[in-house]
Amino acid sequence: MAARLQGKRLLLPGLAIFAISILVLSLLGYPSPTKPAWQPKYIREWSPDANITLEVDDFSRLPARRSPRYAISSSVMTSRFSQYAMMLAYTLQKHNDLAALDAELILLVRTEGKDAVTPQNITRLENVGWKIMVERDLEFENVDKNQIRPYHRYNLNKLYLWSYTQYERIVFIDADTLCKGSIAELFQQPGEIAGAPDVWWDILTDTRFNSGVITFRPSIEEFHTMVKSVSDPRMHKPNDADQAFLNAYFKFRFHALPYKYNYNIIMYQHHRNTWDKLWNEAVIVHFTTKKPMPNKFCRKGCNEWEPSEWYSMQCREMLAFYGYENELPLLG
Repeated sequence: MAARLQGKRLLLPGLAIFAISILVLSLLGYPSPTKPAWQPKYIREWSPDANITLEVDDFSRLPARRSPRYAISSSVMTSRFSQYAMMLAYTLQKHNDLAALDAELILLVRTEGKDAVTPQNITRLENVGWKIMVERDLEFENVDKNQIRPYHRYNLNKLYLWSYTQYERIVFIDADTLCKGSIAELFQQPGEIAGAPDVWWDILTDTRFNSGVITFRPSIEEFHTMVKSVSDPRMHKPNDADQAFLNAYFKFRFHALPYKYNYNIIMYQHHRNTWDKLWNEAVIVHFTTKKPMPNKFCRKGCNEWEPSEWYSMQCREMLAFYGYENELPLLG
C-alpha cells in the first residue's frame, strides 16, 4: 500500500509537468504531439509481387502547394540565348530574395525547329533556378513570321505570358540583360502594363516603351484579344516583332518606368553623360545592340569595353558559383 501511494506521489507531479509543457509548446506555436495538425490517412494498395495488400500514405490529403504570387519571366527561343538566361537568373537571385518577394523564375522556351533549345540547355537553365515552360510557336492568321527579322522572329511568343493567370503580376525581362539591384518595386506598379522609355542613337527619351523589361497583369481575356489583334494591320505590320505591336496595342494605356529598370547600352554608345550619371542607380542593364559573348569579351578599344568588362566579371563569378569554372555555359 505504501509503495502504491509513493508511486502516485511520483506520477502526479510528472503528469502536471507534462501538461504544462504541452500548454507552453502550444502557446509558442508548436503543434501538440498528441494532436498533430495533419494525420495521414492510409489507403490499401495491392502489391503485384505477392498476394498481399500494403498500407501506403494517401498524400492526396496533403494541403496543395500554393503558387507564388508573382513571376519573374524571360524567354529563350534559340539555343544561343541560353547562356544569357543563365547569367540573368544568377544576377536576379544575387540581388533579390525570391522567397521574400513571393516570386519564382519562369522561362519560356522553344524546343522544336531550327536552333531550338536543347535538353542540355534546359538542364543548365533549371540548375540556375529557372522553371521551364515549353510552348510551341504562336500562330497568327494572315501573319507571315518569315518577314520578321530573324533575331526577332520568335519574340511574339512572349504573349503566352498573359495566359499565366496563376500569377497576380508578371515581370518580363529580356535574356540579354543583367540585374544589379532590387526589382521589388516592379510588382507594385499601377495599371495593366508598365515599361521604360526606349532609347535611340538620336533620341534619348522615346514616347514609346522598350519591351525588354515590362511588368503587367496576366489576363486570359487579354491574351485572346492580343493574339487576335496581331492579325490586325493597324496593330501589327508584316515585319514587326513584339515591341511595335505592344506599343500599338497598349497605346495611351501603359505606365512609364524610370530608366533604371531598362538601362539600355545605347545610352553608353550615344548618350554617355546620361549613362555615367545614372549608372549607380541602374537596376537592369540591357545589352540591346551589343551582345556580350562569354569567350569574346571586348577589351579596351571597342566602343562598349567598360560594360562588356563588367559583364565578363559577372560571368566569371557565375561560372565559379555553379562550379563550371572555365566551362562555357552554352550547349547545343
